Amino acid sequence: MMRLIPGFLTFCLATSLLVSCSEEKPAANIAVKAPDETAALAALKEINSAQADFIRRTRRYAQTTNELIADHLLTAEPKAEGYTILMLPSPDAGSYTITATPNTPRRTALLHGQDGSHPR
Repeated sequence: MMRLIPGFLTFCLATSLLVSCSEEKPAANIAVKAPDETAALAALKEINSAQADFIRRTRRYAQTTNELIADHLLTAEPKAEGYTILMLPSPDAGSYTITATPNTPRRTALLHGQDGSHPR
């Protein structure tokens, strides 16, 4: 009986080591959603379209997306997973630039102007 105990303990120790080494670590398996470049481009185009309607009505560009929402040209603040969308109007409301900046490094920033261009 005494000979079985050391063998049994060795077996238990080896088994627990194998199990602990093979267990998946939860932190390593967390999925990170990639930035949605297609949604970011769509958001930029949506703002450009709203701005085109706004300038036809008011002879100036909107200074904020809230102005576009208030005039029912946008239904909500445009968003894109993994990007920060920012509209930068000129002080005289004669032009604007929209940027979609990735929230993660090593991604391409997207840029639109009032002419709808988006250089890459």
